[in-house]
Order: sequence, then structure tokens, then C-alpha cells
Amino acid sequence: MIFDEIVQSAIENVHGGLAAVIMGRDGISLSQFMAENAEVDIETLGIEYANLFAEIGKAAETLGSGSVQEVMLLTDQYQIVIRSINPEYFMALILAPDGNLGKGRFLLRVSIPKILAEL
Repeated sequence: MIFDEIVQSAIENVHGGLAAVIMGRDGISLSQFMAENAEVDIETLGIEYANLFAEIGKAAETLGSGSVQEVMLLTDQYQIVIRSINPEYFMALILAPDGNLGKGRFLLRVSIPKILAEL
């Protein structure tokens, strides 16, 4: 399945890649991949951040700033980038604190057209 290849490629091609998921805004995962050394609860993380992504989207709508395309969260343990695919799906990439955030964002951006072609 192309979704599996996309999430695996995203993790294997960025320094510090821990996990990636393509998920519906309803919290149902289409595909996910975790690096061998990753200790990430990708399902729970995806569901919780899907809710956060929705709230940020509502705030942007209220402010009239347009639809949210990408959200980044930096925590003590992770760098998390969530990118909108369409109104129903998003892709999240979880990196280690020392991961290459710029390359991770680039890989997400170039993955979206491939995902859209398969939806």
C-alpha cells in the first residue's frame, strides 16, 4: 500500500525520525510506521493531536486567517509536525529532540500530493 511506503520513507529519510502516521480527523489511522528504537504511543498521540489540530483550525477560522496547513509542537521529548492533507486527513511526523525538523517538514510537504493521489 502506498500509504505504508510514504510513512516508512518519511521516518527512514530524516535524522531523528521516530514515527509517522496518516490519520483521519476522526482518529482512525490509515497507516503508521515507527522506527525500531521509538517508544511512542502513535495512536494516542495522533488522536490527541487531531483534537488539538481541530481546535487550532477553529481559532484560525474565528480570526479569519484561513485554513491551518501545518502545526509544529516542540516538547522535551519530541518535535511533532502535523500537516493537513485535506479536510478529512492529516499526516503527523514525530522526531527526536535533535531530529532534522527542516527536512521532516520538507518530506511531509512532498508526501501530501502522493497521498492525495491515492485517496
